[in-house]
Amino acid sequence: MAASAVLLCGLSSGASWAEPTLRFTDSFDQAVDKDPTYGLNDSLAARQRGAQRGVTYSRTPGLWYKAPVPRPWYSQVNHSRYPGTLSLWLGTSAVRLDSPVTAGTDGVVTAQVTTDPIPGDTSDGAWASLVLTADPAVSGYVTEAGVSLAVLVRSNGGIQAFTHGRKVLDRPGAATPDERGRYRIRVDARPGAGVATVTVSDVTTEVSLDRAFPAKTWLHLGAYLDSDSDTATFDDLGVSAVAASPARAGSLKHLGYFAARITEALGNHVQEVRGRTTLNWVNISDYARYAPEVLESCAPRSCVVYTGHEFFTGCDQAGSTTCRLYANHRERWQRLADVVRPHLSKVAAFYLKDEAFHRGASYQDVRTSAQVIKEEFPSVPVMMVEAGPKVTSAMRVPPEVDWVGFDWYCRSAAEIEPTLNTLESITAPDQELFLMPQAAPLKACGTKPGYQTDAELADLQWDYVKLAERHPRVTGLMGFGLWVEQTPVSRLPRTIDAHERIAARLLAP
Repeated sequence: MAASAVLLCGLSSGASWAEPTLRFTDSFDQAVDKDPTYGLNDSLAARQRGAQRGVTYSRTPGLWYKAPVPRPWYSQVNHSRYPGTLSLWLGTSAVRLDSPVTAGTDGVVTAQVTTDPIPGDTSDGAWASLVLTADPAVSGYVTEAGVSLAVLVRSNGGIQAFTHGRKVLDRPGAATPDERGRYRIRVDARPGAGVATVTVSDVTTEVSLDRAFPAKTWLHLGAYLDSDSDTATFDDLGVSAVAASPARAGSLKHLGYFAARITEALGNHVQEVRGRTTLNWVNISDYARYAPEVLESCAPRSCVVYTGHEFFTGCDQAGSTTCRLYANHRERWQRLADVVRPHLSKVAAFYLKDEAFHRGASYQDVRTSAQVIKEEFPSVPVMMVEAGPKVTSAMRVPPEVDWVGFDWYCRSAAEIEPTLNTLESITAPDQELFLMPQAAPLKACGTKPGYQTDAELADLQWDYVKLAERHPRVTGLMGFGLWVEQTPVSRLPRTIDAHERIAARLLAP
């Protein structure tokens, strides 16, 4: 088909961009832009508001030749200089939506985004692009042969469009930016059609395609920047629909970290992880004082408060013969309860002495601690986690405990599955089960292969998800190791990426 580009009409900047038929939208708001993942898939629950949510992104080279995936800091979400946007840095790169775009209820594929190729500039030739392709292997560059339709807008308002590497639209300086210097790109096309409608701000054009528009297209957002000091931003992405939201992770509804806050010296990490978690263990019982301000950084019903210091003494060693309740445990607990009460809306559960049986506590003492908590806060779950070797057919779980889990590190998910079977057999059907995947290298593992590298640990997180899917009573995963042995998260980009992608599955319908 011969290339053509026909100007249809001019549209005001108030054209209908926020159509209710768009089933997937992303505002890029509220993400935590931190090393190692820089917010790309963080806080999806807050950012994505369409009927389809939890769709993640992947970084792609965005180049016309083969190249490695760019470093994580090349694409960031909610950077302090460009809040509420996806920003691309340091030259040419792209990001891809991880589910193909499909037609909406009207039979039309729609994709739209607001972009600023260079914030503060309306004269440069650098550009930002929206690319649609049926080929998932495409890098995201506008002139690649596998691209069904690509639209770019330059900082100076120039518009170009390409289909399978061939230019079908070229209008220098045609688009008018809004008052903030941004342009709106929109593509509408019917699957099987040989034309598509391209709108950039106040300019709408129908372009002819080399081939019929595909029913499913992968969407890339990219930028071509002349200088490493330039940045392109994207905001308010919306598409008619995606082929599928991520598959829901079985019965899982909780994901988080053990020890997101242990002591003041090790820091409070709740705020930085709340975008990829629903539940985090925190200790606010410092030796010198209580630290209730930690709870203010928690989302509603998201923090599990440790109570072991209030109830037990003499439990420092495994198998201790001196592990017992304090004589004044009720008084000690009451002090903590009074401190927590003003922040109770932030509390998801109260956590009993960690690995209590492993440390020598008796069943009756553990049950007493659970009963005392329930007397004060009857509607708040009580949680206990035991060491894996203690989970046997002889172990008794107090009926006052609502959430029950175990930890056993330096072992594969397959190796701990028999212990999970045992835990299922000794707990009541209404007691929810938790697993504690190792999420960082641990000295206790020595040089044992499988639990030392970022790649190995990332795979382990997914193995735990599969284990949970095989056992529907498992409703939560709480990763262990970060901050406990002070492993910098910058060393674990794949593991943190796995957590973000698992969290996205919790959003799936």
